[in-house]
Amino acid sequence: MGSTASIYWPAVAAADVLALAKQFYSTHQLSAADAHTIQCVVPKGFTCVPIPSGTGPNFAGLFTVDLPQGVTTGETFTITVRRVSTHRAAKTQAPPPPPPPPSQPKIAGAAAMALTVAREPMRNWRNVVGTFAVRIPVTTARVMLPPEENTLAIMKWRLEQMAPGNRWIPVLKRYISFIEGRLKGLGGNPGAVKPSPWGSYGPPTQKGGHGDHWGGHCHEATGKVNGVVYDRFGDFEGFHLLTEDGHERGYRSREAEIEALVRYAWAERVVVTVVSEAHKPDQPVSIILRRAPPQPRRWHA
Repeated sequence: MGSTASIYWPAVAAADVLALAKQFYSTHQLSAADAHTIQCVVPKGFTCVPIPSGTGPNFAGLFTVDLPQGVTTGETFTITVRRVSTHRAAKTQAPPPPPPPPSQPKIAGAAAMALTVAREPMRNWRNVVGTFAVRIPVTTARVMLPPEENTLAIMKWRLEQMAPGNRWIPVLKRYISFIEGRLKGLGGNPGAVKPSPWGSYGPPTQKGGHGDHWGGHCHEATGKVNGVVYDRFGDFEGFHLLTEDGHERGYRSREAEIEALVRYAWAERVVVTVVSEAHKPDQPVSIILRRAPPQPRRWHA
């Protein structure tokens, strides 16, 4: 409770949504943040937002949630969104009325009314036609900053690839403005993040030579994974690498694919090379599987 949810629909007037809400519901928590954004404070329970009829199959939109003040690292919030549709049964010819019941002794009050009032069968019903959930983990700026920079670089690049009339352009522009605001709040510099399909690290380059597969100012460390790191909540946080010259290096990551890869290398004792940027030596840019250790010979009698 206390969070504020917003839905930005560039093709929908917020006034039309509020008019429908007034028509359908006796009370609601919806308000207009601007001409195309519906906003509400998340209550205990659920909030209904009516969707106006449109000319296409769906609307391009952006769903955001602002958490309340006072959240702490380690907390997790889950927002579930469901689209509910109303189905109406096709009208059929009404069957003939049943014969009158045999005479009954007189029953007074509401009981007599219940016996005489004919009930119409329910011909309309609602069902869920789509759903998704948004999981919001509360963490620190150190953990949030690298993924936000990557997302901003990719979204800037994606915006450049869109045709001028694409209906998602207003949504993507607003999303980019939100990411830039978060980066500023985290101490980053959104102006320094350039558009790139590879994220903020930029594209890899092929140099050739003695095992050097990456250009730019990168660090490489070759060895074996000798530890997988999890935080107090059991979430993957990174791994340790014991290099061939006997030094131990720590790397940070929250990616599930990195976790699966390093767990494989750790269990199978595979020699790997971890590549990282010079200015971010603890964040892996790539992991190269070099070789597995030699298997012991099996002697047969």
